[in-house]
Amino acid sequence: GWRWVIQGQIEGKKRDYTSGLLAAERRGRAEGIEQGIEQGMHKKAIETAKKLLDDGMPPEKVANCCSLPLEEVLFVER
Repeated sequence: GWRWVIQGQIEGKKRDYTSGLLAAERRGRAEGIEQGIEQGMHKKAIETAKKLLDDGMPPEKVANCCSLPLEEVLFVER
């Protein structure tokens, strides 16, 4: 009798542990994808800022149009 109870508890703990690992892995993967998308969007904003600066747009306006901090646009301008 009691062996079945203990065995059931052990199996339940294994399932809980595995389930937790899988959930953490999914969260990590989703966060990685989100971070990659954000980095790609930032890179594109920098490329656009460079083009606008090359076309003579003032850095303040470039910062506003590209949603970048002015300091970053000024750094790109150099």
